Amino acid sequence: MKILLPIAAALLLSVSTQAQFKNPQYQKAPQQKMNFQSKGAPMPNFVINKSSGGNFSSQSLVKGKPVMIMIFSPDCDHCGHMLDSIKTIKHLFKQTQVVLVAEDRTKSQMLPFIKKHNLNQVGIYKAIGTNKGDLIAALYTFKILPQVMFYDSNHKLIRILDGNSYSLKDLKQYIK
Repeated sequence: MKILLPIAAALLLSVSTQAQFKNPQYQKAPQQKMNFQSKGAPMPNFVINKSSGGNFSSQSLVKGKPVMIMIFSPDCDHCGHMLDSIKTIKHLFKQTQVVLVAEDRTKSQMLPFIKKHNLNQVGIYKAIGTNKGDLIAALYTFKILPQVMFYDSNHKLIRILDGNSYSLKDLKQYIK
């Protein structure tokens, strides 16, 4: 009888615990994937492989300053034209931190593209490199490149512009 009492108590406790977890008030809420494309969404954490060597992460961005992230492809003529145009307004980038990122599969094309468009001479880019994780998957709207995301000084999304919907004039209103 002394042996049966602890076994019965353990069994009763186990059944009671299982019943609690089956009760909806004790169940975990389902995990929801963050939508980084909605206005006000936080900038996702990221790491990119810099074309000049090493890595650059979102943690390297200065808090309290706005950010512009451009997703581009080195084989996209329109992307090259937009980056050439940005050089003409580089003086407007007093506070805005700019990151250029392309897919990792284009890594071999990056240095020739950077040289062709003199991107290292522009002086406004915090980092130019390729996606090391899920940054592009989290942000890209799958419309047309280049795609630009503007974040406020709290690194919350203000606006996404894709290659079809903006001009240099549109960019100017978000640059500080």
